[in-house]
Amino acid sequence: MEQAADVIVIGGGASGMVAAIAAARCRDRVLILEKAPAMGKKLLATGNGRCNLMNKNPGRYYGDRDFAAQVLGKNPVSTLTTFWRSLGLLLAYDGEGRGYPCTYLASTVADCLKEELRRQGTQAMTGMGVTEIQPLSRAFRVRTSEGAVYNASRVILATGGAAQPKLGGNQEAWPWLEKLGHTLVAGRPSLTPLRTDRRSISGLAGLRVKGEVTLFRQGKALEKERGEMLFTETGVSGICVMQLSRFAQPGDKIRIRLLGNIFEEEAQLLEELIRRRNVYGAEPPENLWRGMLAPKLGYAVCKQAGLALRGEACRDLDEQQLNRLAKTAMGYWVQVEALEGFDRAQVMAGGVRCQELDGQTMASRLWPGLHVTGELTNVDGECGGYNLMYAAMSGLRAGWNGRMEAE
Repeated sequence: MEQAADVIVIGGGASGMVAAIAAARCRDRVLILEKAPAMGKKLLATGNGRCNLMNKNPGRYYGDRDFAAQVLGKNPVSTLTTFWRSLGLLLAYDGEGRGYPCTYLASTVADCLKEELRRQGTQAMTGMGVTEIQPLSRAFRVRTSEGAVYNASRVILATGGAAQPKLGGNQEAWPWLEKLGHTLVAGRPSLTPLRTDRRSISGLAGLRVKGEVTLFRQGKALEKERGEMLFTETGVSGICVMQLSRFAQPGDKIRIRLLGNIFEEEAQLLEELIRRRNVYGAEPPENLWRGMLAPKLGYAVCKQAGLALRGEACRDLDEQQLNRLAKTAMGYWVQVEALEGFDRAQVMAGGVRCQELDGQTMASRLWPGLHVTGELTNVDGECGGYNLMYAAMSGLRAGWNGRMEAE
């Protein structure tokens, strides 16, 4: 027996739940189909469980950037603040403009969304995968893994991307979209750690450093970021590195400016190293970095600078060697061997080409009544709450379907 709804939302993540609430508030009968045992599983892990929902600052988006700007509108912060407040959720901001639930608990966000779905009388079926979406005359038929069949005048695809498969990340909607004639930009991990050559990171796992990191390809600087980075067992991570990961390819190199926050010029560091050589005379060369770099990192800089470290003393170093030390500390190099996969990525880049969607309603230009939201579209943002902002705004627009306006 076929059952009917006004709107079927496929996917119970952030954009799916927001879309369902927006549609229900417009008096649509809404059904959510979520294949996982519970809704919002990935949301609960966002921001290390703190859930960075948004950002007061203008963000950088990639892929179909103009489309992202259209979806976000003129004042997404005001629109989304009003929406979250309507759920009873208040936000707190840090010094860099990142907005969190005032409890700093992702579970608070999930609870507020689920409670509003309940208040609106929205039906949600978990553990219910979808096997087929079939266009009908002015409607869609949706078949589930349990053999149930549902009809609706509108379907909102909010299944997300392939990032974090352990939390439900997948590309299940891609075959449906391709069958319906949509063009898809190949999905790839974004905002992910990088695997690097082992020699440059040997012994450094667990060390955090603040500085400037620049991505190079064939000697040409491509992108630059500042912030804290982390050395891992297999490479480098941290927000600034993950920002670069979107552009990185195997064979690229990353230059880490370790002491740029202390010395503006390499010559200033060289002068300090000359002074220390005279003071630390009989001590080993790695002690030149005492008070400036962590011991393991100081040793690594000496090795990359070409010092043998076989019993030499500071007083044995000539100016050429000190020059190499200064140059290396102001530009420590690691080579990219690979990007970590979807299991370590925060988001997926790629998705439906946005020229095939209406930025006001997220509706397909090929199939009226079909909407595509969030990570399924060819839009991905930088770290800092921007991806969740886009997911929520795209959900609102799909749910509203032109019946309300963003500020």
